[in-house]
Amino acid sequence: MSQLLLNLDRLRHNIRFLSRYCREHHLGITGIIKDPCADQKMISQMLDLGFENIGISRVPDGPRAKPVFPRRPIYIALPSIHQLPAIVQCFGTSFNSELAVIQKLNQTAIAMNCPHSILLMVDTGDLREGVMPDQVLDTVRKIHQIKPRGIKFAGIGTNLGCCAGTVPDEYNLGIMAHLADQIESKLDIKVNTVSVGGSVLLKWMQHKRLPGRINNIRLGESVFLGTIPTINQVHPNLDTRVVTFRSDILEIKEKRVTPPQLCGKDALGCQPRFPRRGLRKRAILNFGICDTYPSGLAPLIPGMEIVSVNSNYTLADITDCPHRFKVGDFVDFTMNYQAFLQSFISPFTRIRYQEETDSTPVL
Repeated sequence: MSQLLLNLDRLRHNIRFLSRYCREHHLGITGIIKDPCADQKMISQMLDLGFENIGISRVPDGPRAKPVFPRRPIYIALPSIHQLPAIVQCFGTSFNSELAVIQKLNQTAIAMNCPHSILLMVDTGDLREGVMPDQVLDTVRKIHQIKPRGIKFAGIGTNLGCCAGTVPDEYNLGIMAHLADQIESKLDIKVNTVSVGGSVLLKWMQHKRLPGRINNIRLGESVFLGTIPTINQVHPNLDTRVVTFRSDILEIKEKRVTPPQLCGKDALGCQPRFPRRGLRKRAILNFGICDTYPSGLAPLIPGMEIVSVNSNYTLADITDCPHRFKVGDFVDFTMNYQAFLQSFISPFTRIRYQEETDSTPVL
């Protein structure tokens, strides 16, 4: 089984820095971990070191869905109208944009006698989820007219950098501040939370001030990878080696690499490429697309090159590696966000904390 190594010291460094940094900017942090079945150790690090809450994008289901949260987390995906009882039961707050779903969510919260809050999502230019800015006041008014009301309007939120690659600027951040002011002044409805996602906001904060109404930031990639998405930059104060992907070698063979006479597609429907031909030494590693996003991995071994991927195996050319490999050796990789996310949620990848005793030699 492949492993996702998580270095707790490095993770704590990133959490402490982000907690302190965002507190200086008057921001509470929602830590994004995606998986509702994440290990308690990871969650406790975030909450104990300053994050306000945890954001999840999947509804717990099945025997693995044990309650590990000290308080109900935030559901950061748009709710499916078919999952509302589970969402009300498991989450204290959810992100919403459809009035029909909000009305049904209200009925569900009343029927279950379970308090639930909503953040109304606003599309400020990333063209993903959210009510358009000119429709926000009318939508909030209609939410407030729902009777009897079993849900609480907590505020507004927006997302940047996930769909259209929108980066923060005076305009899209100003929209959120302006809307919060208008909801309060024109509708006399309190806006407690103005939330912006995600780590792309950190670049803006290095040089400019946020509007005072924005008081919550949702962070995931920067916590675990130390990077700022959309602009693909490393944050100078964050550690980029919190997580490492580890695999082991199943087979090592010298094979003459030549294209077959009749060449079709590979197991994933891609056209095979043969950039290095002749007698080559190849290693089969114990992971594929069921375990991670292999294209997002970079081997830490000099001279190693991934040449092919399928569901369960990854083939690497090790001809030019100075190290003499043997079957059973572990090989480590750095990860981009796609590889980290897929490894994190894969049931076939074991999360292992590096503070545990580990005497296994790693290449």
